[in-house]
Parts: sequence; C-alpha cells; structure tokens
Amino acid sequence: MRQYMMRPAAVLLAGAAFSILGSAMSRAQEITPALKELVTAANKERELVVTWSSNTLGGPEGAKLFEERMGKLYGSTVKIKWAPGRSMPEVGNEIAMRYTNGLPSPSDVYYGFSRNMADLLQYDLFHTAPWKDFAPDRLTAEVVEKDRFVKVQTAYTGFAVSNKFAPNIPTSLNDLLKPEWKGKIATTSYGAGFEMLSSNDMWGPEKTIEWAKAFSGQVSGLIRCSDIDRLLSGEFAALVTDCGGTSTMEVIADGAPMTHVITPETAIVSFFYLAVPKNAAHPNAAKLLTVYLLSPEGQRNISKMRGGMDVHLLPESKTGDRIHKLEAEWGKKFVNADIAWQVNNEVGNKTQRIVKDILTRGK
Repeated sequence: MRQYMMRPAAVLLAGAAFSILGSAMSRAQEITPALKELVTAANKERELVVTWSSNTLGGPEGAKLFEERMGKLYGSTVKIKWAPGRSMPEVGNEIAMRYTNGLPSPSDVYYGFSRNMADLLQYDLFHTAPWKDFAPDRLTAEVVEKDRFVKVQTAYTGFAVSNKFAPNIPTSLNDLLKPEWKGKIATTSYGAGFEMLSSNDMWGPEKTIEWAKAFSGQVSGLIRCSDIDRLLSGEFAALVTDCGGTSTMEVIADGAPMTHVITPETAIVSFFYLAVPKNAAHPNAAKLLTVYLLSPEGQRNISKMRGGMDVHLLPESKTGDRIHKLEAEWGKKFVNADIAWQVNNEVGNKTQRIVKDILTRGK
C-alpha cells in the first residue's frame, strides 16, 4: 500500500491548493461573537496537543496544515503539536484513566469511532460547548450529539476488493459465498462491522450468524483494516469488512486498482467524532480546531487526506453524494449508526462476539 499512500508533501500541497479558496472563504465566512470569544480564549492557551495515528487526519502534516489555516481564517496563533497515538479505544481508555486520577489528558481532543464514544459515556469525560453558536449553519443538532460529540467523518460499512486479483466485483454478501471466492478473502480478528450487520435494523442475529458460518469457509486470513497492501500484492482479493472504508478509499484516491463495495445489505453508516476531554490542558484550542475541521475548507482538506471521507450530512459532502446516489438506486435510506444507536445495539454487539469467534476459529 505504501506506494499509493498520500505523501506528506501532498498533504501540504492540498493545503496550498486551498489557500486562495481559504482567503475567499475567510472574507465570506461569518465569524460569530461566540467564535470571536473562542479564538481569544484559544490564543491565550497558545498551543494544542493532538494524539492520534499518522494516518488520522493527516498525522503531523495535517496538524501543520490545520495550524496554518486556523491562523488565516480566524487569526489564531495556536501552535498544534502532534503526538503518535495508539488505537482509538486505547487512547480513550487512557483519557478515562487519567481523568479518574486527576491527571491531564494525553490529547486535548479525542478522535474516536461511534462505538468508542458510546463505551466512554459512562465516565462523563467530555466538555459540553455551545457548538451551534460557533457555526450555526455547520454545527447543527444533526452533526453534534449530546452537545459533546462532533461528527467529523462518515464511515461506510463495506468491503475492499482488488480489481486485479478478485474473480469478480461482488454486488451482494452472498456473492462472496460462491466457489470462486474460496481462499481469497481476509477478515479482521475482531469482527469489524458485524455488530451493524447483525443489528435489528439490518439482517438481525440469526441470519448474520448463519451467513458467517458459511463465510468462514471462504476466509483464508486475518488482517488489520489498514493492511490494504496485502490486497494490492495479491495475497488476498478482498477484505470483509474494512472498518469504515477509510484506508480503502485513501488508496483508491491515490490510484490503486481497488474497488470499495457497499451492498444493499450494508446500507448503514457510522461516524468518527471529535470530543474535548474535561482534563484537556487546552480545551478552547481543541474546540477551535473542531470548528475548523467542520468548516467547508476543513471538510475539503479531510476529504483530500482520506479519499473523500467527509461528513455526509453536510451539503457539499462527496460521501453524501455517493450515499444519496445509492439510496436512489436501491429505494431505501441508509441507517445512521450514531452514538445513541450504538448504545441501544445490544443485540448487534452480542452477535458480533459470536461472529468473531466463528470467523477466527482455526484461522
């Protein structure tokens, strides 16, 4: 996959490409009184620490770009410091542990999946904020949950397919049970995505478990969702599912011979969120970064970094264009698996553990 990944310089060039656009937007964008106050408070904090992987929001190069653009758009003088982080659940658990013990958070803003956020609700870890006052037409009730959690990217429930090594491009999950697919498929050791497929909104537990039993005979290996290079090399022809599609869409955007497949059975999306921990050292700077990343320019920069993965609920969204097209084709709406949905998905979460055992047994 390495030859298809966006180079650091390319990320910075993406920012340069938006510099003229950003200047025009800075003149047109409404700076509300609440946002002016937030910028002043953020500048007093002087810096912002973000802890996440090098593939998240552009990693260190993305942090530099956001710092520059926040300065241009808002007059921010905040310096953004990126630090490498472990997995989303691990960082979330560390924030919770430190908060419980009166210690500062390792990151001023937490980037996590809807299920991670649902798991952390019990700790009451995150600040509320008057998000809509900062950006009334962007940070709406549809984008912000519980006044704490801000959707920053939409995640698909789909799978990655190699155009070069796959016997065909499947159009349903049952296509993957055909003889020509035997031994050509990878899955994850943690059953990614199957909590959604087995929910009452989709297939339900019984049908999902029966399908998983048949599917397990087709699987020849367990990989991580970021291991798309193993599909490009021909070791596998498909990855089912691919954890929201971010890695797949990224290499496709860079020209890799891959297809990201969504089928009618997987017409469900979830979200990656930003939230500001109560033990953040620089909470106002973290809120300002969140406002920027939900601005039209911020979403376009994220889209460049992650192969078009922006928030589909916003009007200019590329992800939204794809979802609306499929909804029209299938005559059905995608389910939004947000934090509230995840909290109530007890049957899906229980079934995922069963499916994980089925798929990993003997692999």
